[in-house]
Amino acid sequence: PDFVLCIGDDKSDEDMFESIVDATVAPNVEIFACTVGRKPSKAKYYLEDITDVIHMLEGLAEASLASQRSLLHRSSSED
Repeated sequence: PDFVLCIGDDKSDEDMFESIVDATVAPNVEIFACTVGRKPSKAKYYLEDITDVIHMLEGLAEASLASQRSLLHRSSSED
């Protein structure tokens, strides 16, 4: 994978956060562990609530679509 996103909101998610932080992956892989709600966590990032999760996912989707459009535009202008 080139991107890993893990989001969780309770203690049972801590094993997941720990395992992805300790995972051996290629140097170019982006790994993001987010806990929902501020609390002690092994996740590097936190989101305040489910509304923040939705906004973040919408932003990722928008950025992905913009990136795809840019790639398509570049490849069609090279033809």
